[in-house]
Amino acid sequence: MRIVWDSCHFNPRRSAPFDVERGRQLWREALASVPPGKVPVFSKETLTMPEYYVSPDDGRVAARLFQLTGPARIVIMVRHQVRMIESLYLVQTKGPRYMAPSEWLASKRKGTALLLYSYHAMAARFAEHFGRENVGVFALENLKSDVADFTRRLCSFIGIDAERALDLLRNERRNRRVSQRYLIYSKLRKRMGLYMPIGAMLPRAVREAFNSFVRGGSEASFELPPRLRAEVESLYREDNRRLAEEWQLPLKQYGYPL
Repeated sequence: MRIVWDSCHFNPRRSAPFDVERGRQLWREALASVPPGKVPVFSKETLTMPEYYVSPDDGRVAARLFQLTGPARIVIMVRHQVRMIESLYLVQTKGPRYMAPSEWLASKRKGTALLLYSYHAMAARFAEHFGRENVGVFALENLKSDVADFTRRLCSFIGIDAERALDLLRNERRNRRVSQRYLIYSKLRKRMGLYMPIGAMLPRAVREAFNSFVRGGSEASFELPPRLRAEVESLYREDNRRLAEEWQLPLKQYGYPL
């Protein structure tokens, strides 16, 4: 799959030729290794990263995926854009360079990063190449509010046992949000001019105890300031209206900007 996204990098100096024959060979080898009776699923966040799109409706990734894989089912997970951006902001606080919300959002405005959450535009490109009936759009909010309903709908679409999937999902949660303590720690580290973990300067036993403490406690809480929230919402209203109408998604129920 790297052959696909490497060929779509917006920077010509970092892109690579699209070797479709080599990609097809690797895809066939991967499928051949799948045990009988199993449904192969490929999931990679890289496929939706802004480096590989010049606009929200850039169809190169979708087109080249289809050239490589042939017929397949595409699952697109959507999330309230404000909540998505707030979550991504907290993710970046784990890095070495803490950024204030306004500073971080300004850095994202420079390219296509924010616009890529125009889900209808992206779904349309995949439907164009794989077929409307082979693209499923699912809301994360549905998973949060009704795990059983979400699981059965998703499993029906991709053709796997829903009850087995429910057993696996029950009480299972990974990639939890950064803690409030860690968010405070990131801010303090920047004020101190440190671009390396404080724990790196401590003896191992102390470092482990320190890391356990700052990562523990309640999850961080963060909301975009009203002005920034209004700006973000204005980016997505029209696209969300089209998504709700064409894909029969209850986005109004989930509070999406419409």
